[in-house]
Amino acid sequence: MTNEFEFPVELKETAGKGAARKVRAAGMVPGILYGHDTEPVMVIFEERLLVKALSTPAGRNVFLKFKSEAKELDGAKILIKDLQVHPLKRRFVHADFYKLDLNRAITAEVPVRLEGTSEGQKLGGILQIARHALEVSCLPDALPESIVVNISKLGFGDSIHISDIEEPEGVTFLQPGKLAVCAIVAPAATSDEAAEGEEEELEEEGSTETAESEEE
Repeated sequence: MTNEFEFPVELKETAGKGAARKVRAAGMVPGILYGHDTEPVMVIFEERLLVKALSTPAGRNVFLKFKSEAKELDGAKILIKDLQVHPLKRRFVHADFYKLDLNRAITAEVPVRLEGTSEGQKLGGILQIARHALEVSCLPDALPESIVVNISKLGFGDSIHISDIEEPEGVTFLQPGKLAVCAIVAPAATSDEAAEGEEEELEEEGSTETAESEEE
């Protein structure tokens, strides 16, 4: 795992809101560790280290390697599954960690990284981004930090859909291939109809995605 981050944790000995407040007052954050065939375990960790881990190029998909005096935690390979943030203080208040089995596929959202400047943009076109991340399935070792999409050849009215993107080795895209990732539209001042048409297409695809999610 090239993006592995050593992450010290401790077992959380006591439960309850009072104990959680004391943990946070000490600059620590409570969390829970679970996984396939793994009993849930309560842990605590330093908030500053979580911020540091999230600042790596992998972001939310950074692999953590737990370091702990507790044998059941030490050396475990971990993926961050969920983070709770205080709505006013903007501080982390809880984390869900998933213990990885390197032989079992995981699902994750991988950021899309657009590369280049399109021909349409050079002529004054506007880049519209329909989705900033793609849902993927892969073994932990195959999880990419980002999905790179080159847009340099796009002209007015051109778009890139998921089906146009080559899947990285060992990675499967989970969303429908017809969904747009980005498009180049003409400036509103010179071509309102073209811009509106492209926006409607992206909105329709977004609605389709929502409907499909609800059906699932």
